[in-house]
Amino acid sequence: MFAKHTNKILLVCLTLVFILISQLLSTNAKLNDFKKQVIKFKDGEQYFIQKLNDNGERIAEQDQIILSQKDAIANNLLVIEDLKKVKSQVTIKTITKIDSIFVPIIDTVDRIVFDGQGLAFLKLPTKFGIEEEWYSLYSTINNKGMWIDSLSLYNRQTITLGLKSNGIFKSPTPTVTVKNENPFVDVNSLKNVVIKNDTRFYDKKGFWYGIGVGTGILIPALIIN
Repeated sequence: MFAKHTNKILLVCLTLVFILISQLLSTNAKLNDFKKQVIKFKDGEQYFIQKLNDNGERIAEQDQIILSQKDAIANNLLVIEDLKKVKSQVTIKTITKIDSIFVPIIDTVDRIVFDGQGLAFLKLPTKFGIEEEWYSLYSTINNKGMWIDSLSLYNRQTITLGLKSNGIFKSPTPTVTVKNENPFVDVNSLKNVVIKNDTRFYDKKGFWYGIGVGTGILIPALIIN
């Protein structure tokens, strides 16, 4: 009788040890994954590459940072304002720089006059303006300086989160791409975080797998005894 009870206790202990080992392996995997994510950024800055495609559009590309909401906030990668259950967040800083453009006079009245020696003078105030695909500028020059009547910059930006293929035998890389159709728009800072909160221990597949294996071993042994 004592031997039977001893065997039962031993089986229960082995089952519990199996479950604990499964949980320990899961925790170690989580820690290693966290280290891989943290190494992608330093001092809050994340590396990204930027290139021009065949259409002249600027493409910025960056690996996704996948963290729990708690870890993302702790590392200053996530700012929560009005929304709940945030899934992802992308922060972009851009600069639009347009060099050396000619802005013509657009006044309907001739604003250029000549003196007796043939020197050209500009009557003030005078209006200038230009309208292009990606920008427009309208201004008025008077005897004090230039007044900008309006300045407009046009851009269509597309943010995509997906998997980048690394070939047949390698796992794809979770990636964020930012496409700016305006070729004058340059991304000078890009940050992203994708929220993947921890699964409760009883919702994990490993937990129930361990329970199933342990139960499959324990019940037949108890029936036999």
